Formats: sequence, structure tokens, C-alpha cells
Amino acid sequence: MDKVCLLCVPCSSNLLTEHPQFIWNRFSIYFITRHKVDKRGTKKGTGLVYVPMTNLTVEQLQKWYLKQLRNKSKDFIKQAERSFKIIETTLKDIEELSKEFTEEEDDEIESGGIASRFALKIGEVVNDFYVNKDINYENTEALQKEIQHFIQELWGAGSRWIRRMDKRYKNTIKSLDSYMKELSKEMNRISKMLFEFSWVKDLERIGGRINTLHDLTFSKEIFDEQIRQVRDKIGTAQSEHDAAKKAYDEFTETSNVAELLSLDEQADHISGLLRMKMNPLKKQVKKFLQHDTGVRIGPAGQIALTEYFDDPYTAITTENEGCPNLLEGMSGLQEAIEKGKLPLKDRLARRAIEEIEAMRKGSLSKLQNQAKAIEDKRHTYAGSDVYTMNDELRAALNEAQKNLEYHSNDLLRLRDDITRQIDKVKEFKGRIETEIDEAFGAKVTIEVEVSLEPLLAMTRL
Repeated sequence: MDKVCLLCVPCSSNLLTEHPQFIWNRFSIYFITRHKVDKRGTKKGTGLVYVPMTNLTVEQLQKWYLKQLRNKSKDFIKQAERSFKIIETTLKDIEELSKEFTEEEDDEIESGGIASRFALKIGEVVNDFYVNKDINYENTEALQKEIQHFIQELWGAGSRWIRRMDKRYKNTIKSLDSYMKELSKEMNRISKMLFEFSWVKDLERIGGRINTLHDLTFSKEIFDEQIRQVRDKIGTAQSEHDAAKKAYDEFTETSNVAELLSLDEQADHISGLLRMKMNPLKKQVKKFLQHDTGVRIGPAGQIALTEYFDDPYTAITTENEGCPNLLEGMSGLQEAIEKGKLPLKDRLARRAIEEIEAMRKGSLSKLQNQAKAIEDKRHTYAGSDVYTMNDELRAALNEAQKNLEYHSNDLLRLRDDITRQIDKVKEFKGRIETEIDEAFGAKVTIEVEVSLEPLLAMTRL
């Protein structure tokens, strides 16, 4: 059937009055032209073809599709039904035949025991043979595989036992062989049928997509419940966060924790300044400690040279006033430089001498006094539980914040899931409409009655 072409239709305005049944059926009308072709392939004249555009809900579409599928694949179904019946009958005959292996069995004779075991194997393989009796292409493929498996299993056992049986089972074995050949013949017939009607598989795939679309459109209740649960959790988390924040704010306003926290900031600031002061001497001190210059300094001086670069704030607060231990170490460094005992560039040597002289004149005194004052205040508050309370309340606030963010992210993930679901519905809807047009020559518009769009507004934070 040609594509829709409204421009090719003359006097289309009169067609609605001539064919009002389309209006009664609540169909939209497509008018297209169809060229008549003679034996030579020449287009000759035109005729009008009415293609109704059918509007169907997803549930209506499922019923409509099954009817169309049955009509179009009726020849395949008819042949498949015949094969299913033949296989079912043959299996029953084989199962009945297996009883003959046990009628004259004598367990004292090896042949009798083998026949009995072979009969049990036949019964086992027949009982294991299963195919869904709902006849379609997929189940017919499964039937073919089951037959192949049945033949392999039974002849696998037969190759081990039949040759060891007594001659009295000769006719029974011949009958079994005849049934197996019938199964093999039917399996080949099914294979040809599946090849001939391979297009039926494509038609059935449309049904699978329609079922998927049905599941997608009827997931609104699930999303509704998920959103409700997450919003409840967000509400609880928000209340816990507000309570934790209120408790922390009240604590900081009514206690001296703000002053204590400011002491930490001040200590960090002084530590940074000390590192800046000591940094110009870092390379010189390192070489002095690594080389044997012949200059000897006391243990306190050596320790000071190390600690003032590792943790200058702690070193200066534990030092006596005026930093005597540091100056002892620095004096040794100065002596080594002046005697030419250290392999230093002139610039580094001059800088070291300048910094050491500045320390002797008290360049670190102000910072030492500030650091010791901070530690004195900390010592005063040492017995207070302010630090403990601050840590506990701050930890509670951080935990409440993380919990709130976690559940908020859950809501955002739900929003992403719903958005993907909406996109899938649009994709499947368009694909199904196109495939139905190509497979059945019918114009169908799928009406999605349950929309997920309103749920997006419920997932906004």
C-alpha cells in the first residue's frame, strides 16, 4: 500500500458524506491513491483506498494485535499444531512401547536387567520432555530443540545397552527405531517450516514490545509509592537536621566555644607564619645536619633544628623564652658557614647569616609570645567540656546533613528513573506504531492513558 498522499486525492471533501461509517467508528481517515498496473507494468488509472487511523489504548492494542497475529500467521499455526500433535502422539507411543522392555524381564539374566534400565531411561526422558503448548513461533523453536535433545539422550543410552539385550527385544527395538525416525523426520519438517515462516518471529517480537509498553505505562503506582516513601524520609531527615542545627547554634551562642574555636584558628595562623620564617633556612639546616663540618652543638640544639621544621608551633610553645635551643643550633650553622665547612652557594650562605642574626635580635619573640598566650588560654579551658560538647553537636549536625543529602539524592535518582521511563514509553510507542504499519498495513495511534509526566513535579526538591 502506498504512502499517504492527501494532495493526490480529488474531491476528498465528498468522501466523508459518502462513507460516514468511519465517523461512527470514531476513526480518523486517510485517503491515498493506488495505481492500477497492467501486465506490462504500466500504471493505468487510479483508485481510492481508505486507510482508517485506529486509536487504541495499550490494553485494546494487545487484543487487537493478537487478533491480527492469528489472522496473518494462521497457516503457520495450522502446520505447527499438526507437528505438536504428531510429537505428542509419538511420545505417548514410545512411553507405551517402553513397557515391553519390562514385561519379560528377568533380573537374574544380564539382558533382562539392561532392558529394565533402558525402560526407566525412556520414561525419564519422556517425562523430561516439556514444551509450552501455547503454539507460536518461539515455542515451536523450543519444540525442535526438545526433539533433538530427546533423540540424543535416548540413542545415547541405546548405544550403550541395546547391543547387550536379548533377541527377544528385537521387534520392540525395531518399533522404537521407527518412532525415533518419525521424530527425526518431524524435526526436519519443523526446521523447514520455521525457515519458511521466519517472518512470524518478527511479528511475535512486536507482541513482546507491546507487553513491555504495557508494563512501562502501568508503573505509575510503583513510582507513586516510591516517591511517597522517599518524601517521608526526607521530611524526617529535614526535621532531624533542623533540630541538630538549632542545638548547635544555641550552643555556640551561649557558650565560649566560639572563643575556643578562634584559638585554633589563631594557632594555625601563627604556625603558618613560623613556617614562612623558617623556610629560607631549610636547605642550609638540612646540609648542616647531613655533613660532618667539625662544628659541635648540644643535643638540645640538634633537636631544635629538627622540630622547628617539623612542627614549628609546638616547638616554639615548648621552648623557653627567647628560643635558646634554636639559637644554639643556628649558631652552630653560622659557625660552619663562616668557616667554609658547608658546600653552599654564596646567596644561600648570606641569607642564612641574615636570618640567624635577625633571630638573635628577637625576630621570633612576638610569635613565641602569641603562641604561649594561646596555649595558656587552652590550659585554662582544659577542664571544660565545651570541646566535647562542640564535637558531639557538630558530629550530630554533620550526620543529619549527610542523611538529608542521601535521601534527597534518592529523590533525584527517582526523577532520573521516571524520565528514562517516559523516554522509553515514547520510543516503544513510536516503534510499535511503525512496525504495525509495516507488518499489518494498519495505521494505529497508541493512546497512553496513564502518563508519568505528573510525577516529575513530585520529585522536585
